[in-house]
Amino acid sequence: MKHALQLRQTQRLQLNAQLTQSLRVLQLSRIELDLEIRSALDSNPFLEETGFANASVVDIDPDDLANSTASPGAPSPSPADSSFDAPSAEMIANETRWDEGGYPSYMSTDGEFSQEPDRSVWADPVRILQQRLLAELALHRLSPSEALMANALIGCLDERGYVTASHLEVRAILKDHLCPSDEELDAVLQLIQSVGLPGIGARDLRECLLLQLKRLDPLTPGLADAVVIIDSHMDLLAAHAYPALMEKIGTSKEDLAKAIALIQSLDPKPGEQISPKPTETLVPDVIAKQVEGHWTVRLTRRDSRRIRVNDSYRDYLKTPDADTRKYIKDHLRDAQGFVKSLEQREQTVLRVAEAILAIQQNFMHSGDHGLKPLTLHNLADTLDIHESTVSRAINQKYLLTPLGVYPLKHFFSVGLGGDTEDRVSARAAKARIRKVIECEPAEQPISDGALAKLLGAEGIPIARRTVAKYRDQMNIPPATQRRGIRSL
Repeated sequence: MKHALQLRQTQRLQLNAQLTQSLRVLQLSRIELDLEIRSALDSNPFLEETGFANASVVDIDPDDLANSTASPGAPSPSPADSSFDAPSAEMIANETRWDEGGYPSYMSTDGEFSQEPDRSVWADPVRILQQRLLAELALHRLSPSEALMANALIGCLDERGYVTASHLEVRAILKDHLCPSDEELDAVLQLIQSVGLPGIGARDLRECLLLQLKRLDPLTPGLADAVVIIDSHMDLLAAHAYPALMEKIGTSKEDLAKAIALIQSLDPKPGEQISPKPTETLVPDVIAKQVEGHWTVRLTRRDSRRIRVNDSYRDYLKTPDADTRKYIKDHLRDAQGFVKSLEQREQTVLRVAEAILAIQQNFMHSGDHGLKPLTLHNLADTLDIHESTVSRAINQKYLLTPLGVYPLKHFFSVGLGGDTEDRVSARAAKARIRKVIECEPAEQPISDGALAKLLGAEGIPIARRTVAKYRDQMNIPPATQRRGIRSL
């Protein structure tokens, strides 16, 4: 075998430190980016906050958004329409420094931004429930052994209010102190069930609903039938087998309707009344607004304007100490690269949001029904960027529209109907399926086959099994389970 040396010239993309940082910053969420900026400010002396740290936040008027209506022929937004207005002197005078604000702006339920987050989101829901029950039990005269058993049982409650441990597991918890019998544990558990909200301390859904029914007035209409259904026939109730239920409990259709209405009024997760789950706060990255008939997209905040490079340390580059010069040179390069990464992130997110709005303008006045098929590959080709860049740009990014706050990923959906130009997005098909089911008569729910034919007549080619798949994804039961008691 003959050996030889060959010279070959090739081109390839090398991920340097600056490009790696830009890609990482691009995919960060709003909260993660704030933490990243805080960390950079703390670690790099060349970075400092500007005088208008929060002045670049866009003023969002929910009333204006609610009154905005899209025009069917409205032109697509242009980069010039999406330019960012410079902060006014009044905004700068009234601004709150970023390091004094603690955390970024949070949107309240009425659409306004508030600087102070709800501190209750940091509380542990299970701990709140346990503390509430322990406080109520403190009013009872419990023996030391009963107090130990009560603490062990309450410590086994989950956020729903259910006891998740068996008696055997509770005895294992108390093995260093006492070994209670099942009867003793049941007695303490009944006390816990009596002092809390109805249903608290149940071991399963059946017991939870029965505990709530037992707290009701004995003269409540449908109570007796509801107790029998929950105690012995929950499987028939879940399957909406109403004729079998009437036969099993020997009741009329009217009495069964009253019992089912009473059961539907019960709370399967009573513990969440005491310790509700914290509401997830969504902070939009971009806002879509109609201005003089044109839909425009703007960033809600310019993070690159919040920090800047402090050049006052440049004079130390002349120091004779080599270690000092290297330290200053490295940190100066890192500071400039970080600010550049923020600028590139803003430009990319804004370009992607503008392209999405240009394609999905019908969404602004029709909701999901107006969504067009759109994939990452299609948008990447439109913007002449890599598909992975689009994926990073829409990751955990949110758009504020007149219809609410939506993740940018919401506007991407595959198309139905082959390669024709009149394709319909899968999300639009789901919205149509939900709308038809919401308007169907309770006595005659529409089957999946009928839904497929109906959508096909409207120009949405879809198979019955696809309708069933989309219905399951939206947690909508089949037609046999949607049939109301009135149809019997």
